[in-house]
Amino acid sequence: MLPLLCCGEEAATIAFCRLAGRADGDPAQRAEAAALYMIEAEERTHDALLRQLCILLPQPADSAVLRAAARRFHLQLSARDQTLHLARIAAVDSAVCTILSRLTSPHAALAQDPALAQLFHRIRRDEARHVAVTRTIVRERGSGDRLRRSGAIARHALAALLGLGGAAFDRLCVDPDALIRDVKRLPGGLL
Repeated sequence: MLPLLCCGEEAATIAFCRLAGRADGDPAQRAEAAALYMIEAEERTHDALLRQLCILLPQPADSAVLRAAARRFHLQLSARDQTLHLARIAAVDSAVCTILSRLTSPHAALAQDPALAQLFHRIRRDEARHVAVTRTIVRERGSGDRLRRSGAIARHALAALLGLGGAAFDRLCVDPDALIRDVKRLPGGLL
């Protein structure tokens, strides 16, 4: 699962930098820009931490395939409409919180390693805050069925991506079917 997480953090760093840069040009959006730059910095930190972890662990045989699929997924999240892009990010980041919660649950294999559990708890906490910030921005700009549909589509695409690593979830003592089912479902009230 590490190649998928690494690609996600790299993509998030790029996306938040672009979104913050666009908002920074509008004096009315300076507070949004500052919040988005803060998220970018945290995503950059997550990316560095996960890359260090990748160096320590053996690379899976299908790493290149997973990274390519993850890149395609993240490219599809992008949108010219900033609000739409932020809605998709909020939907995906909330799903990432679900994934990280399952990976670090007391019954999961990662819970047996305090250092890894702490790392993933930290990333989950930050991602939850990112969801709150992006969701607030989306709601201030206006929400609607189009944004909810787009968020739901993004979560379905993420669930399909996770399906590529189902066996890894089994090895980590996480039920892949239940996880994928929950990732597909956009929480009510998110967008």
